[in-house]
Amino acid sequence: MGRLLGDPEVWDDSPSRPRVVVRGLVGLAAGLAAGGLVAFAVVPRPAAPPPEVAVPPPPAEGPRVRVERQTLDNVSLSAGPLLVVRSGRLEQVKPDGTDRRVVAQNVRASAAVGPSRDGTLVVLDSGVIVRVDRDGATTRLGPANYLAAGLAGRDERLLACAEPGGSRRPDSGLLLSAAGGRNRPVKLGCPVAWASGAEVIAGAGGPWAAVNGIERDRAVQRGTSVLVGRPGGRSLVLLGAHELRAAAGRRATVEAVALAPDGKLAAVAAGSPGRPWVVLVLRADGRRVARIPLAAGHRPAWMGWSDRQGTVTLAVAAVDRRGDLATAPLASRQGGGYVLAWDAGTRTARVLAAGPPMVAADGFAWSSDGESVGISSPGGVLLVLQIDVVYTTAAPVTGTLVAWPGEAVP
Repeated sequence: MGRLLGDPEVWDDSPSRPRVVVRGLVGLAAGLAAGGLVAFAVVPRPAAPPPEVAVPPPPAEGPRVRVERQTLDNVSLSAGPLLVVRSGRLEQVKPDGTDRRVVAQNVRASAAVGPSRDGTLVVLDSGVIVRVDRDGATTRLGPANYLAAGLAGRDERLLACAEPGGSRRPDSGLLLSAAGGRNRPVKLGCPVAWASGAEVIAGAGGPWAAVNGIERDRAVQRGTSVLVGRPGGRSLVLLGAHELRAAAGRRATVEAVALAPDGKLAAVAAGSPGRPWVVLVLRADGRRVARIPLAAGHRPAWMGWSDRQGTVTLAVAAVDRRGDLATAPLASRQGGGYVLAWDAGTRTARVLAAGPPMVAADGFAWSSDGESVGISSPGGVLLVLQIDVVYTTAAPVTGTLVAWPGEAVP
């Protein structure tokens, strides 16, 4: 005689046999049910997809740009001067066009961090990380052979990501100090970000993919995941390659990363040439909060967060990359674009600017007080106020907008 699936009772020919079999089957069913309940409790349900944000299409023609002198005066008083590059010089100027002065000569900055408490400013100048002192003197930071493609920072601390090429790995990031000294390698690739009010950094991670159609005549190495951590600490995966491509497309890579001032929210722009691009908003624990689709053929050029008296807002500047515009440098494009703002409180988005002011846009920055967005183009600098969505421009201000720090460079 044999046992029935582990039931302790055995088969026999007595009249009680059916009762024994039933008892065994009941026990089996109860065991399976209990096992099913345990499995249901242990195996987590898949996370619900993030809500899709409905973004109104950008208008073909934006509203006529007005010069509001009173608005310019108010912005100049509250937001501090702009940092712009003009004719090979780094300059600062108030939004109303006054108090323009040269900060450094022969500097073509594409990003800036600072000024710090001692007045030091650090810029990315054609791949070279340069400290600009109060007297305009410049000093190269980092290894002599290190060319950076991205720069972020807080106070005097900096995070750079390497220009890919040669034998250098795409995740050859560096932690540096504006004061100089030893550099610390960190395995983060471009793009990189640093929360303005928290000890949180982020950057792209692998697997790495060669992408054509972003720059002329060469493939560009792009990451397919996003890592986050503390400066000098271990980086953790915020958004894995599988999740990124499930949300943004089979060949999607990371285009831009931005961290909210407190580091509790991150924005990741992802996509691939010839396919739609999206912006994903995530919490610090990796949970996706929103998915913001961009207009067809438009690729994110800049992203940034602001905190205006507790109102946390993400701004995304998307530029037209259809057809021949796909690989053209920003300033030489004759295509337009638009700027949208996503409110973290209401989880809604609206278009702030579009049309002629965005043609050949070449620079973008939030004001330090979180009230205004600045966009530069060959036609001048456009200022957009969040409160009333007032479109204005300071005609005297020309040049490529690099940053909008809260304090003047001494």
